[in-house]
Amino acid sequence: MATKSQSGSATAEVAVLLPAVAILVALVVGVGAVGGEQVRIQQAASAAARELARGTDEAQVTGIARRIAGPKISVGSSYGGGYGHVVVLSGVALPLLGEVHLRAEANARMEQQP
Repeated sequence: MATKSQSGSATAEVAVLLPAVAILVALVVGVGAVGGEQVRIQQAASAAARELARGTDEAQVTGIARRIAGPKISVGSSYGGGYGHVVVLSGVALPLLGEVHLRAEANARMEQQP
C-alpha cells in the first residue's frame, strides 16, 4: 500500500496559524500599553490632586501631571467641598482597534490654613 507524502504539511499549518499568532501578540502588547498608560495617568492625577490640595498653582499642578504621564495628556482641575479634584485624560493608539481613550480622577482634601 502506498503512503501519501507529508512533505510541506508543517509549512502549511504554520502559514495558517501565523496570522492568528500575530493578532494575539498584537493584542497582548496593546493590553500592556493600555495598562501601563492607565497606571501613569492615575499616578499623575493622584500627585496633581495632592499638590492642588496643598495650594499649588494650577499651572504647576498641570506641569506635575505632565512630568509624570507625558506631554500628550489633558489635565483638568477644580475645587469643591473642601477637596481638590483632578481629571487626567489620555489616549493610546492600538493597531487594528484605533485609539483607546483613558481617564483617571483623583481627589485630595484641602489642607487647613493656620
